[in-house]
Amino acid sequence: MNIIVKSTIIGFLLISLGGCAAVTYDEDLDGVKNNRDLCLGTPKNTKVDRYGCGVDSDFDGVLDIYDKCPDSKFTDLVDSTGCKKQ
Repeated sequence: MNIIVKSTIIGFLLISLGGCAAVTYDEDLDGVKNNRDLCLGTPKNTKVDRYGCGVDSDFDGVLDIYDKCPDSKFTDLVDSTGCKKQ
């Protein structure tokens, strides 16, 4: 048996026995593969952390992608747009 055939057989056996990880996808296209993504289905163009969850840079409870007031203080009471309630 030549080396190529041996390698192919060994590779097939490893995959068949679960020795190699299956191909993983990034269905929401956020840059984090599904097998590591804790927040599947993030909206398109959402900045995400290493876990695939949307980022809230000012910690006001509103994701950056929806935050119209990105510099509010985390102690401020904000509305759904991330702006301080009047």
